[in-house]
Amino acid sequence: MPASGIWGLREAETGDEETIAGVMVEYLEWAHGRLLEEYGVDDPPTDPGLAGQSLHEFRRPHGVLLLAESDGRPAAIGALRRLSDQVAEVKRMYVVPAHRGRHISSAILDRLIGEAGAMGATTLRLDTCRFMSDAQRLYRSRGFVERAPYEESEVPPRLHQHWVFFERRLGDGATP
Repeated sequence: MPASGIWGLREAETGDEETIAGVMVEYLEWAHGRLLEEYGVDDPPTDPGLAGQSLHEFRRPHGVLLLAESDGRPAAIGALRRLSDQVAEVKRMYVVPAHRGRHISSAILDRLIGEAGAMGATTLRLDTCRFMSDAQRLYRSRGFVERAPYEESEVPPRLHQHWVFFERRLGDGATP
Protein backbone atom coordinates (compact mmCIF):
# COMPACT_ATOMS: atom_id res chain seq x y z
CA MET A 1 0.00 0.00 0.00
CA PRO A 2 1.50 3.41 -0.93
CA ALA A 3 2.23 5.82 1.88
CA SER A 4 0.25 9.03 2.31
CA GLY A 5 1.83 12.32 1.31
CA ILE A 6 2.17 13.69 4.84
CA TRP A 7 5.33 13.00 6.79
CA GLY A 8 7.31 14.75 9.51
CA LEU A 9 10.95 14.86 10.52
CA ARG A 10 12.14 15.23 14.07
CA GLU A 11 15.06 14.53 16.33
CA ALA A 12 14.69 11.17 18.03
CA GLU A 13 13.54 11.23 21.62
CA THR A 14 13.91 8.90 24.56
CA GLY A 15 11.52 6.06 23.86
CA ASP A 16 12.26 5.96 20.11
CA GLU A 17 15.16 3.51 20.48
CA GLU A 18 13.24 0.36 19.59
CA THR A 19 11.66 1.97 16.52
CA ILE A 20 14.96 3.39 15.28
CA ALA A 21 16.87 0.18 15.96
CA GLY A 22 14.21 -1.69 13.99
CA VAL A 23 14.64 0.59 10.97
CA MET A 24 18.44 0.36 11.26
CA VAL A 25 18.25 -3.43 11.31
CA GLU A 26 15.99 -3.35 8.24
CA TYR A 27 18.52 -1.09 6.48
CA LEU A 28 21.56 -3.16 7.44
CA GLU A 29 19.91 -6.44 6.48
CA TRP A 30 18.87 -4.97 3.11
CA ALA A 31 22.37 -3.59 2.49
CA HIS A 32 24.03 -6.84 3.53
CA GLY A 33 21.76 -8.80 1.21
CA ARG A 34 22.69 -6.50 -1.68
CA LEU A 35 26.41 -6.78 -0.81
CA LEU A 36 26.14 -10.54 -1.08
CA GLU A 37 24.09 -10.36 -4.28
CA GLU A 38 26.19 -7.69 -6.03
CA TYR A 39 29.71 -8.50 -4.84
CA GLY A 40 29.62 -11.87 -3.11
CA VAL A 41 30.50 -10.20 0.21
CA ASP A 42 29.26 -12.36 3.06
CA ASP A 43 31.15 -10.58 5.85
CA PRO A 44 29.63 -7.09 6.06
CA PRO A 45 31.23 -4.35 8.17
CA THR A 46 28.46 -4.09 10.78
CA ASP A 47 26.26 -6.52 12.67
CA PRO A 48 22.54 -5.65 12.43
CA GLY A 49 21.99 -7.28 15.81
CA LEU A 50 24.09 -4.57 17.43
CA ALA A 51 22.21 -1.62 15.89
CA GLY A 52 20.42 -0.70 19.10
CA GLN A 53 23.66 -0.72 21.10
CA SER A 54 25.26 1.92 18.87
CA LEU A 55 22.52 4.54 19.16
CA HIS A 56 24.43 6.45 21.86
CA GLU A 57 27.03 7.41 19.18
CA PHE A 58 24.31 9.39 17.43
CA ARG A 59 22.92 11.26 20.45
CA ARG A 60 23.85 14.71 21.61
CA PRO A 61 26.47 15.91 22.38
CA HIS A 62 28.23 13.36 20.12
CA GLY A 63 25.75 13.45 17.27
CA VAL A 64 22.16 13.73 16.12
CA LEU A 65 19.61 11.04 15.38
CA LEU A 66 16.65 11.87 13.14
CA LEU A 67 13.39 10.03 12.60
CA ALA A 68 10.89 10.70 9.81
CA GLU A 69 7.37 9.45 10.39
CA SER A 70 4.25 9.12 8.29
CA ASP A 71 0.86 8.16 9.71
CA GLY A 72 2.54 7.38 13.04
CA ARG A 73 4.93 4.86 11.51
CA PRO A 74 8.67 5.18 10.82
CA ALA A 75 9.41 6.35 7.28
CA ALA A 76 13.16 7.02 7.46
CA ILE A 77 16.15 7.57 9.68
CA GLY A 78 19.41 9.46 9.47
CA ALA A 79 22.23 10.03 11.90
CA LEU A 80 25.25 12.19 12.46
CA ARG A 81 28.24 11.43 14.65
CA ARG A 82 31.24 13.50 15.57
CA LEU A 83 34.61 12.14 14.47
CA SER A 84 36.59 15.08 15.89
CA ASP A 85 35.97 18.71 16.82
CA GLN A 86 36.04 19.68 13.13
CA VAL A 87 34.75 16.53 11.42
CA ALA A 88 31.34 14.85 11.52
CA GLU A 89 30.02 11.82 9.66
CA VAL A 90 26.59 11.06 8.20
CA LYS A 91 25.46 7.52 9.05
CA ARG A 92 22.52 5.18 8.60
CA MET A 93 20.46 7.24 6.17
CA TYR A 94 17.65 4.96 5.08
CA VAL A 95 14.15 5.45 3.72
CA VAL A 96 11.68 2.61 4.18
CA PRO A 97 10.78 1.38 0.67
CA ALA A 98 7.09 2.38 0.91
CA HIS A 99 8.16 5.99 1.51
CA ARG A 100 10.76 6.42 -1.23
CA GLY A 101 10.29 9.11 -3.85
CA ARG A 102 8.88 11.60 -1.34
CA HIS A 103 12.09 13.66 -0.86
CA ILE A 104 12.50 12.47 2.72
CA SER A 105 16.17 11.63 2.19
CA SER A 106 16.81 15.16 0.90
CA ALA A 107 15.20 16.65 4.00
CA ILE A 108 17.20 14.37 6.30
CA LEU A 109 20.50 15.15 4.59
CA ASP A 110 19.82 18.89 4.59
CA ARG A 111 19.02 18.77 8.29
CA LEU A 112 22.15 16.73 9.06
CA ILE A 113 24.31 19.19 7.11
CA GLY A 114 22.85 22.03 9.16
CA GLU A 115 23.30 20.13 12.43
CA ALA A 116 26.94 19.37 11.60
CA GLY A 117 27.60 23.06 11.00
CA ALA A 118 25.81 23.98 14.23
CA MET A 119 28.06 21.51 16.09
CA GLY A 120 31.08 23.39 14.78
CA ALA A 121 32.16 20.84 12.18
CA THR A 122 33.96 22.24 9.16
CA THR A 123 34.02 18.92 7.28
CA LEU A 124 31.28 16.37 6.78
CA ARG A 125 32.08 12.85 5.58
CA LEU A 126 30.13 9.76 4.65
CA ASP A 127 30.51 6.41 2.97
CA THR A 128 28.07 4.48 0.84
CA CYS A 129 28.00 1.19 -1.05
CA ARG A 130 28.75 1.45 -4.76
CA PHE A 131 25.34 0.03 -5.64
CA MET A 132 23.56 2.92 -3.88
CA SER A 133 23.55 5.17 -6.94
CA ASP A 134 20.46 7.17 -5.90
CA ALA A 135 22.15 8.06 -2.62
CA GLN A 136 25.31 9.08 -4.46
CA ARG A 137 23.31 11.42 -6.71
CA LEU A 138 21.77 13.03 -3.63
CA TYR A 139 25.16 13.49 -1.96
CA ARG A 140 26.67 15.04 -5.06
CA SER A 141 23.67 17.38 -5.39
CA ARG A 142 24.50 18.70 -1.91
CA GLY A 143 28.14 19.43 -2.70
CA PHE A 144 29.78 16.22 -1.55
CA VAL A 145 32.78 15.08 -3.58
CA GLU A 146 34.48 11.72 -3.71
CA ARG A 147 37.56 11.23 -1.59
CA ALA A 148 39.86 8.45 -0.47
CA PRO A 149 38.67 6.20 2.37
CA TYR A 150 39.01 7.88 5.74
CA GLU A 151 40.43 6.22 8.81
CA GLU A 152 37.35 6.69 11.01
CA SER A 153 35.00 4.90 8.62
CA GLU A 154 33.55 1.65 9.94
CA VAL A 155 34.22 0.07 6.54
CA PRO A 156 37.25 -2.23 6.83
CA PRO A 157 39.98 -1.93 4.15
CA ARG A 158 39.08 -5.35 2.67
CA LEU A 159 35.73 -3.86 1.56
CA HIS A 160 36.84 -0.41 0.34
CA GLN A 161 36.58 -1.42 -3.32
CA HIS A 162 32.80 -1.81 -2.87
CA TRP A 163 32.31 1.62 -1.28
CA VAL A 164 32.39 5.26 -2.32
CA PHE A 165 33.67 7.78 0.23
CA PHE A 166 32.51 11.40 0.20
CA GLU A 167 33.36 14.68 1.88
CA ARG A 168 31.95 18.17 1.96
CA ARG A 169 33.46 21.30 3.45
CA LEU A 170 30.94 23.25 5.51
CA GLY A 171 30.56 27.00 5.68
CA ASP A 172 31.37 27.40 1.98
CA GLY A 173 28.11 29.19 1.23
CA ALA A 174 26.64 26.21 -0.58
CA THR A 175 23.03 25.43 0.14
CA PRO A 176 22.55 22.62 2.62
